[in-house]
Amino acid sequence: MPSSKKNLKLLGAAILAAALGTGGYIAYSSMQTQHRDNLEDLEQFGFGMSSHSPYSESVGELGALQLPATFADDELTPTQRVIYGLMQDKDRLIEENRALKEDLEKLRQQVAELQEYRQTNERFAPETFDEEVRRVETDLRTYLGRLPEAERFSNLRIEIMAAASAEEYRRFVRQHRLMVDSVDRDVIVNRQLPGFAFCVGDAAEIATNSASEERMVAQYLRAGDSSLLTAPLRRDLETVLEPCQLALRKALESTL
Repeated sequence: MPSSKKNLKLLGAAILAAALGTGGYIAYSSMQTQHRDNLEDLEQFGFGMSSHSPYSESVGELGALQLPATFADDELTPTQRVIYGLMQDKDRLIEENRALKEDLEKLRQQVAELQEYRQTNERFAPETFDEEVRRVETDLRTYLGRLPEAERFSNLRIEIMAAASAEEYRRFVRQHRLMVDSVDRDVIVNRQLPGFAFCVGDAAEIATNSASEERMVAQYLRAGDSSLLTAPLRRDLETVLEPCQLALRKALESTL
């Protein structure tokens, strides 16, 4: 009999151990499943949660701006609060980046407008007086180069003729403080200066005795420095140029 009771106790202990083991395994499996579910919920929280709702500014039915609500502490865990804060930071950075892009585009448009304005001004801005005189010299040299009557002059002589004519134009405009438009300038270049230029060409041939002296005259007319001429050459040049200058100045005065 004692042996039978002992066997019953051992059998009961084995059954109890088996029951506890089975229950423990079931409980452990349930805990593992719940842990996996919690991890999945936490992972999906960052994707599904938006910082705009319900904790961001919104517009009411009447159009009034409504301030965002505070964190729902009862609903968000500390980890979720961190994720929510990061989402808000991301949205703020996106908005700041958008604003910076808009500002940059506005600046680009302003730069383009300023460049166009500068180019327009440069295109239509009046010439400086020195540029105007150089244009007169260039136009007259081109005009003389097309005239059959000027074929008897060398290229250097034509340069002397054009340079002397441009200097007379400079003197005339400065003396009378004139603002000469393109039409009046063309009249002077095509009607008044050619006769003076031919007179200068003939005078230079008389005043100079060699090609070197002719080059000296060309340098003098370009630089306006009489020290480039020898004293005899300067006197001869002034003598032969004076009649040409007087005739041109009289003709120009008549146009005023």
